[in-house]
Amino acid sequence: MKKNLVSAALLVLTLSAPALAGGAAAPMTGASAQVVASTPAALIAALKEAGYRVTMDPATPDSDPSMTVMAGDYEVSVWLSNCKAGSCGRVTASTSWDYSDSEEELDTALVNDWNSNYYTQAYAYEGAYYLDSSMPIGGGYTRSTLKAWMADYLSDVKDFELELP
Repeated sequence: MKKNLVSAALLVLTLSAPALAGGAAAPMTGASAQVVASTPAALIAALKEAGYRVTMDPATPDSDPSMTVMAGDYEVSVWLSNCKAGSCGRVTASTSWDYSDSEEELDTALVNDWNSNYYTQAYAYEGAYYLDSSMPIGGGYTRSTLKAWMADYLSDVKDFELELP
């Protein structure tokens, strides 16, 4: 009985050591890492790995980094925000449809209806419809999360486009 109690105590201590040390082992880094750094270069690499064509936009002083992502027939503007010391806190994707020649067709009821049913954000601004989605990336993200977010966003882009006048 005493031997079983000692064995059980050793097992508990062995299993609880990582928890006492602050959780699981440190995240993997490098090419095989699950958690990807929240840097522009890592985001571009992850998007390219997911099959998208990505072009970094020219840097603008006092502005966060942005890029253009080609996803099939869609040109998506992607920008990073809350960037400090090369790491960013959020990535936003945005697609627009130009109605500047027919601004009377811009319909706020369409936008309001969309926003009450979808997680992406639609709005009409200066002669165009926009559809945006943001994902927090501060502290890192996984490639599969980024890929799923972009696939969901592009699905909404396609659905939103079908709703446009």
